[in-house]
Amino acid sequence: MSGVKPGETVTLRIQRDGAEQTVQVGTKASNDDPPRAIMGIIIEPKLELPVDITIDTGQIGGPSAGLAFALDIIDELGPTDIDHGEKVVATGEIALDGSVHEIGGIEQKTIGARKAGADVFLVPDANAEGARKYADGLRIVPVSTLDEALHALATG
Repeated sequence: MSGVKPGETVTLRIQRDGAEQTVQVGTKASNDDPPRAIMGIIIEPKLELPVDITIDTGQIGGPSAGLAFALDIIDELGPTDIDHGEKVVATGEIALDGSVHEIGGIEQKTIGARKAGADVFLVPDANAEGARKYADGLRIVPVSTLDEALHALATG
C-alpha cells in the first residue's frame, strides 16, 4: 500500500473457490493516520472446528474484538473460569497463529474499559503505552499472543 493515496483504486490478485481472479478495490483514508490509504477485505480461511461457534457482532466493525472473542470462547468451553472473578476487558486483533496485533482507538477503548469498571485491560503490546496514558488506575496488561493473555489471567 505504500505509494497509494486515499481514494485510489488498487488491483489485487485473489484466489476464490480455487480460481485466481483479479479485482479492483477502492481505498479510503485511515481514521488514525489520514494520509495513509487503507482498504477493507475479508479473508475467509477454511477452518474445521470441533464445535460450532456463532458470535453476533452487532454493530462491531473491524478486528479489534478478536482477542476478547477468543478469550470468551476459551472461557465458555474450558473447564475453569479464566477471569477468576475479575472484570476483564480485552482488545486486539488476533491472527490464526495466536499473535495479537495493534488496533486503533486505544484512547476511547481505555476510557470505555475504565468507565465499565474493569479490573484489568488486556491490550496489544503496541498499544500499551497509549492505553496507560488514559488508564487512571486501570491495570493495563500488554500481550503479544493469546497464550500471554491466558497466562496473565492465570497468574493475576
